[in-house]
Amino acid sequence: MRKKVFLLIFGSLSAVLFCGCMSPMENPYFTVEESGLNWVDIRHYELGKNKPRVRIRLDGNGIVTVREGTSPLVGNPFAKNVDNLQWNDIRESRVTIPREEAVFLFQALVDKGLFEKPKKPDDIEKANQIYVSANIQNKTVTYVDPVGDPDLAEQLTTIVWMFYHPQPRKRRE
Repeated sequence: MRKKVFLLIFGSLSAVLFCGCMSPMENPYFTVEESGLNWVDIRHYELGKNKPRVRIRLDGNGIVTVREGTSPLVGNPFAKNVDNLQWNDIRESRVTIPREEAVFLFQALVDKGLFEKPKKPDDIEKANQIYVSANIQNKTVTYVDPVGDPDLAEQLTTIVWMFYHPQPRKRRE
């Protein structure tokens, strides 16, 4: 009896593995459906010291949060270095867009290869310093290195400029 159960389980597992079925996680292209659980977090850093950082978070419910400044809080909301001279240089704004537009932007990123295997840029020091993390339709990705795919980097930069409108900094006298 045990042998039959073992053969049944082994046979069904091997059928799943060898029938050509593809795991949903292996397909990097899919149709995005509307969900409040979808999100994309884009971090754009200018090269050079004390250049502003920009962080855009686009949620599936249409809320877009824009953070800018030289504070470490822009890139890491859990930063601990409170002695940093730039600690207070942070500005945050929120805007709400229709959920359909959020789905459109998510779909554009998926179509540009957001969920393909991340490519490293040839020269990380000179690369466009844009990073992304996302959760769309329960598929997640985090780019540890800057985005190396030029088409995806261009799409991410376009989204950044859609919502980031640099404001002049107040001068201290």
